[in-house]
Amino acid sequence: MQESCLLAAYFTPMEYRPIVFAVAAALLAGGCHDASSPAPGNSPPPSAAEAANQQFLNRGTYDPWILKSPGGSGVAPLYLSDGRKAYLVDSGGKPNQKFVAGGYVNNALQGGAPEKEAAAQGQAGSFVQTLNLRTGALTTQTPSGAVTLSLPGFQPRDWAGVWDQSDIAIDGDPEAQQVVHSNLFYLLSSTYPGSDHSIPPMGLSSSVYQGHIFWDAEIWMFPALIAQHPDLAKSVINYRFARLEQARKNAAHHKFAGAEYPWESAVSGEEVAPEEFSHERHITADVAYAAWQYYLWTGDKNYLREEGWPILQATAQYWASRVTKDGDGSYHIRQVMPPDETAGVVDDDAYTNGAARYNLNAATAAAGALGLSADPKWADIADALITLSDADRGIPAEHAGDITDRFSAKQADTLLLVHPLNEKFDAATTGKMLDFYATHTIKTGPAMTSCIHSIVASELDRGSEALEYFRESYRPFMRGPWNAFSEKRTTNNVYFHTGMGGSLQAVLYGFAGLQVRTKGQGGPGIRLAGDNDVSLCANPHLPPGWTHLTIKGVRFHGQMLDIDINSKNEASVTRRNT
Repeated sequence: MQESCLLAAYFTPMEYRPIVFAVAAALLAGGCHDASSPAPGNSPPPSAAEAANQQFLNRGTYDPWILKSPGGSGVAPLYLSDGRKAYLVDSGGKPNQKFVAGGYVNNALQGGAPEKEAAAQGQAGSFVQTLNLRTGALTTQTPSGAVTLSLPGFQPRDWAGVWDQSDIAIDGDPEAQQVVHSNLFYLLSSTYPGSDHSIPPMGLSSSVYQGHIFWDAEIWMFPALIAQHPDLAKSVINYRFARLEQARKNAAHHKFAGAEYPWESAVSGEEVAPEEFSHERHITADVAYAAWQYYLWTGDKNYLREEGWPILQATAQYWASRVTKDGDGSYHIRQVMPPDETAGVVDDDAYTNGAARYNLNAATAAAGALGLSADPKWADIADALITLSDADRGIPAEHAGDITDRFSAKQADTLLLVHPLNEKFDAATTGKMLDFYATHTIKTGPAMTSCIHSIVASELDRGSEALEYFRESYRPFMRGPWNAFSEKRTTNNVYFHTGMGGSLQAVLYGFAGLQVRTKGQGGPGIRLAGDNDVSLCANPHLPPGWTHLTIKGVRFHGQMLDIDINSKNEASVTRRNT
């Protein structure tokens, strides 16, 4: 049964398959979790997904470091990983599946001491288990005593050292604190310094999507790592750089210059997505976004020269050959699938054009930083690459074609111009963008939509909305007892690292308001560190109830910073030795 599910995931990926019929979407929506309790006797038993979600929602207290099962069989197995290999552990303390970075193939396990001990004490599923996020230790309480999981050749990460160097500490919201810690725990577990495997949507927790790499790594997980863990974020770049030559072959195959990265990438770097999804071309600019952001955060010119510039140059060449020019001098990108995959193949998608513009400008800036000559066409194209306007509403349009009041998007698209692309609009326009697109996006779409809404609402100082959107970015997706983030509201397709990364971004870039700015870029907030060329700034907006937020161990240009934000949104910085 499991093998059949994995094959189905390969041929018709769940996250990336568009919902063709609105009626089907409505029917699917009907199965989603409702936080209210059904009247006794009036509803069928809750699904496994609803039950696991309710287990999270009903939790009375939220210990920031301890996750504990109530006993019984549970729903989601526990995921433990050292970044290279991972185990799924059942409710009896038995590791029943193993995954290895770059392989993602289920491996049968031979019984170890912990599982033998647990089996000797009774039926699996009858034990209370405790996961300590501070130490990474899983303890199973058997009738004869506590058994701590120990596997041959498996050395957990030095979690005490990790939390000592970096943390996100929240005062005033115990639930959010626990969720942030568990999301960090799983995301940090899924890569290691020097890795070139990147991070698939489920990390190392399963073979869903066959371990393939999507924009999830560059746009949703990379930003959640780069501020505090550039050594781990680098794995995302390493993977793409190792496949740059194949990306050049991909572009040449389609008669374009430069490098074209695949929407769904496997070991070879060739396109392995179903044909219609191969039109989701913003992925090439997403790769460039991460390559440039790594340089902005680290200031590492050796990296820029050896890896960043080759990626940025080749991807800029791709867009210069991919755009078309109209008689009025404007440039267009036609026949692409946007992040809102329900739209199908469109012209001038707002996010695709915006990401390509970012790519072209970043390549020009990278050439300048290295004392090289940039192709002057890159800046010209970036300046004239169109963002279509919805004149009736006074906001950017998602794509060419009619955008009516019946418009309904799968997920955030146009608002990605605000974050992560950091394009500037006046507050009134940004507010109208949020109000329209937030109400015209399906309520059962990916978790990452709500994190974008939260970040934009924070920037607008709409604190209550920002908090509501932040909670919506994780609450429907959490599965007890392990805070196992599900890909969808209606499934237990758990340990969805993409959603974890998005939810963490709402804290880092929304509530803390972190932002890297280059020379000439203005904006509200205060400068925390940097030089004349690149600065780290903060424009914090703590939500209602949060009295203090500390982002510990921010890495910027070789410095280590602890950023403290109080209830008045005043930020202070303490510098530590690296």
